[in-house]
Amino acid sequence: MTYKTDNLSILIFTDLDSSFLGKSDFSFGNNLNMTRQLFEEGHFVIFNSSKTFTELKNFSRKQSFDLPFICENGGGIYSPKKYFKNLKNEREGYGVIFETKNIKNKINFLKEEIIKIYGKYLTFFSDLDDANKQKLSGLDADSVKLALAREFTELILWQSNEENLVKFKEYLDFHDLKIIKGGRFHHISNNINKGISMHRLVNEYKKYYPSKNFITVAIGDSDNDFEMLNYADYPCIVKSSDNQNFVENIKSNNLFISNKQAPEGWAECINETFASIRRKK
Repeated sequence: MTYKTDNLSILIFTDLDSSFLGKSDFSFGNNLNMTRQLFEEGHFVIFNSSKTFTELKNFSRKQSFDLPFICENGGGIYSPKKYFKNLKNEREGYGVIFETKNIKNKINFLKEEIIKIYGKYLTFFSDLDDANKQKLSGLDADSVKLALAREFTELILWQSNEENLVKFKEYLDFHDLKIIKGGRFHHISNNINKGISMHRLVNEYKKYYPSKNFITVAIGDSDNDFEMLNYADYPCIVKSSDNQNFVENIKSNNLFISNKQAPEGWAECINETFASIRRKK
C-alpha cells in the first residue's frame, strides 16, 4: 500500500504503549516498517507519549527515527535541529521547542502531606520495590530507571474509588497541579497535556514550512490521549481491554476506532485514515 497524498503532508501524533506498541509485550508488529514508509512518502510520525525524554531519545535512536517527539504527556517537545533551524536551546543533540516547569521540587515538598492525607488511596511508583516496579510497568530493571527519570510528571498507583479521586484532584488543583489516567498509572503534572503540545508543534511546522498543506492524525488508547485526539483532524482510537469512556467526548466526524488491539490496531488506524483522506480529496 502507498501513502502518497500529492501535496498533503500528514502529521501523525501517536501514543506508544498500547497504541504503537503492544500492551503486554511492547511488540511493534509491522509498525516500524510502516513508519519508515510514511516518512519516505512525505509524512511524519511523531511520538506523543507519557515516556520520559531519555526513554524516547533512546527509542528513537535505536530505531533510527530522526524525528521530533513529545515526552511526559506534553511536558517537553524536542526535534532534530535540521527541521527547525532557529531553535536556540539544545539538549543531547535535540533542539528544544518547549519545556514546562520541572515539578520534582514541588512533588517532594508536598509528598509527605499527600501520603498523610491520601496514602491509603495511592502509592507513588517511585516508592515501590524493584520487583513491583518491573511487574506493574512491564519493564526490565534498566528500563525502569529510565522511566523514573521524570521531570514534568509523577506516576502514582490509584487504589480507591472515583469519589476519593475527585477529592484528590481538588487538592492538586489548589496546588496548581492535575492528575490524569494513563494506560497503567495515573500521572500528576502541571497544567499541560498532549493536545497543547501537539498544537505547539503543529504551529512550528506551519511556520517553518508555509508552502506545505498539513493534516493532523492522532492515535491513542487512554484518557491521557483525549486532548490530542480531540485536536486532530483525524482522531483514531486503538481498541483496548481497558475502559475507554472518553470516546464519548471526542467531537469529530472523522473518528475511527480499530477492531484490533495494538500493535495491529495502530496499522489499522493508519490504513483506514489514509483511505478516508483519499475519499475526501
